[in-house]
Amino acid sequence: MARLEAALIRLEAAAALKTDAGGIVSALKDDCARLERDRATLAEKLDAAESRAERLRQANQEVAGRLVKVMERVRRMSAPISPGEEDQH
Repeated sequence: MARLEAALIRLEAAAALKTDAGGIVSALKDDCARLERDRATLAEKLDAAESRAERLRQANQEVAGRLVKVMERVRRMSAPISPGEEDQH
């Protein structure tokens, strides 16, 4: 009877461990799925940010080019006129 009781105790302990392990595995699977969703969301946000950064870079280059042209015009307009150039203007 004592051996049967000891065997039952071991069986119950093994069943409890298996139940606990199943719960842990299930929790890990849930965590993994959540992490995959988070990763996908972050990847989309990164792609959007990179796209925006590229658009901003292009706009910056365009504005810089325009500024250079305007500065050149202003420089030409504000340059002193030499005596020979007065007749040409």
